Amino acid sequence: MKGYVSLWYEHLRKNRVREAKSKIKTWSKINKYMDKKFLPSSYKQELYLKIISLGQENLKVKEYIREFKQLQMRVSLNEELELKIFRFVKGIYVSIANKVDL
Repeated sequence: MKGYVSLWYEHLRKNRVREAKSKIKTWSKINKYMDKKFLPSSYKQELYLKIISLGQENLKVKEYIREFKQLQMRVSLNEELELKIFRFVKGIYVSIANKVDL
């Protein structure tokens, strides 16, 4: 971590020691604190809207796949495989979607 983020983390760490709270030991905990501090409250909602409305449009298939995967990871969707496949196929060109065998 660099700059302000590093300073913020040290401040958080010292406050937790002073308040006799446990150390932050996992990356996921750090991420939660960082998200709360640095991301707008509407961030997750905006990501959900993006993934719901994602379409291939002018993207190449590889670019669409990458964008789809990145959004899935950012949102941390733990959805069933069938729903994930449906969401993916819904966004690609119809000519390609028709060739996908489900």
